[in-house]
Amino acid sequence: MAQGRVNDFYKQYEELVIKFENQEKLLKETNELVKSLNKTIENLNKTIAQLKTINEEQAQEILRLKSKNNKDSSNSSKPSGTNGYKKVITNRREKSNNNKGGQKGHKPHSLNNKLEQFINSGNVLEEIIEINKNEDNKNKRYIEKVVIDIKITKHIKRYRYYPYKDGKYYIPKCHNQYVQYGNNVKTISINLMNNLYNSTDGIVRFISDITNKGITLSKGTLINWNNELSEKLLPEISNIEEKLLDSYFINHDESQIKINGKGYNVLCACNKEHVRLWSSKNKSQEAIDNIGFLPKYHGIIVKDGTELYNKYGCFLSQCISHIQRYLKGIYDFVNHKAPKKLSNFFTKYNDKRNEYLENGIESFTEEEYEKIISEYDEILNEWEKEIQEDKSNYLFDDELKLYTRLKYDNKKMDNRIRGDRDEVLYFIKDFKVPSTNNNAESSLRGVKIKQKIGKFRNVEGTDSYLNIKSCILTYKKQNIDVFNAIKSAFNNKVIIA
Repeated sequence: MAQGRVNDFYKQYEELVIKFENQEKLLKETNELVKSLNKTIENLNKTIAQLKTINEEQAQEILRLKSKNNKDSSNSSKPSGTNGYKKVITNRREKSNNNKGGQKGHKPHSLNNKLEQFINSGNVLEEIIEINKNEDNKNKRYIEKVVIDIKITKHIKRYRYYPYKDGKYYIPKCHNQYVQYGNNVKTISINLMNNLYNSTDGIVRFISDITNKGITLSKGTLINWNNELSEKLLPEISNIEEKLLDSYFINHDESQIKINGKGYNVLCACNKEHVRLWSSKNKSQEAIDNIGFLPKYHGIIVKDGTELYNKYGCFLSQCISHIQRYLKGIYDFVNHKAPKKLSNFFTKYNDKRNEYLENGIESFTEEEYEKIISEYDEILNEWEKEIQEDKSNYLFDDELKLYTRLKYDNKKMDNRIRGDRDEVLYFIKDFKVPSTNNNAESSLRGVKIKQKIGKFRNVEGTDSYLNIKSCILTYKKQNIDVFNAIKSAFNNKVIIA
């Protein structure tokens, strides 16, 4: 009996041992599973953290790309042609309370005022048409109304050359053809093509219409006249280049065009009285050296932010309008106050400078200059603090690059980072130099308009156009009548050379 109980006890013990071993095994397997799950959770947490970082970076990139897409010519270096249907008006002038229209003291401009100017311009055919005049009222006071108009008359000149005593005929080279076109129709056509932005097809139709189809030009004839005028204007071009080389400063800029579908550049050097345009195969210092103008220039170059002109001239001044556009591209999309303050800083001291110039003051005093520079540095320090504190700035790279440009000068930076401080602030210390590069930009605008009307087909034709356009822009700056200047050139008489 006792033996049976002992056997039962051992049997129960064995069962407990087996159960314990099974539980121990299960616990071990559970621990292994927990460890595996913990490792999986840890990996998942790492993956989540990585995905969160990637998601934040992508969100920042999306915002950056959106801001880039939303930028236009008012807050970036994009040309106005990329604005599309967006109406962009950049106007920093304060709103005026004046009524619309002419202001008190302005000289009136009506036809009554222009009648005397029209009569004194010369070559005027005047008719008097008397209406309802008879014996009863011919001595009474009449009411006169004047109509100003132009009359187009086709004109033929027949030159008849008779022999001299030796029986020979001496005919000048200008009459080497039996029938040829005169300089008036040449001047009108060239003026329409190069000054008033008309296509060759449009000019052909216009000349045909106003002459009642008496003159039907070919487009090849127009191109030949263009090349002829370009050759005749070479003395003017030489004079323009000489004047620019002697100039205290020049505005210099470049713009892309296409010649027969291939990318080229147009370079512009100008000042208040002269403009010179060149074409180049690309935008490089090698192309500039090949043109040969800038290597000979030793004055001050007013430019945009490009490094292309950094080895030329004695000093460089950077256009503040470009800087203000870049600043606007920051504060339009990032809630930082310093970029807006800096833009207002440039406007304030440019206006102050212009006010001084109007009053005959040619520079800030040393005390004023130091105060201006101190104010500039304070704004830059504030901006630096904003950049450091804003960890979610999706325009960080663009903003930091612009901040660096404005904070440091070239001497303090290495080859990886550029500083433009001295160039940007040059307008404050030298009132003789313009604060913007608008002069060069406006001189290049006509080339872009010309390209929209009709493409440039070859380099030779493009250079002819640029020679003529250089002279036209120079004539306008010097208040020289463009039509008469072109006509004089066709008559082998240059105006400014």
